[in-house]
Amino acid sequence: MKLKVILVFLFLVLLLIPSPALAKKKIVRSGQASAPRPYGVWVKPKLRSDHNALILAFGSLDYATDLNYTLTYTSDKIAQGVQGSHQPETNNFQTEFLFGTCSGANCVYHQKITDMLLEVKLKLKTGKTLIQHYQINL
Repeated sequence: MKLKVILVFLFLVLLLIPSPALAKKKIVRSGQASAPRPYGVWVKPKLRSDHNALILAFGSLDYATDLNYTLTYTSDKIAQGVQGSHQPETNNFQTEFLFGTCSGANCVYHQKITDMLLEVKLKLKTGKTLIQHYQINL
């Protein structure tokens, strides 16, 4: 009986002794991390849950005057890509890049996608141009 009381007492004492807080390092998954926010503008690429598209979100675009983006990748050893631009009249913007082609409701998705690279060019009101590159892994 005394042994049980002593063990419980020691257990409680150990719980009360502060231990150093160990923080985990933030895990950054490729294709899902946003770049640093220079001048308030942010860009966040994220794979759609089925991995058949890339969702690209922008924010704080009131600091930008022009926005261009290019997505390139290889599918079955054939180069693929999409290019576009956006006039940032709105503060936030989101677009989706489908890895494949659709006709009506019928979609054919690209297979064996490799070497995916996203380039975003932002022209700021300060006159500077920011170029951000993202390597995206499926």
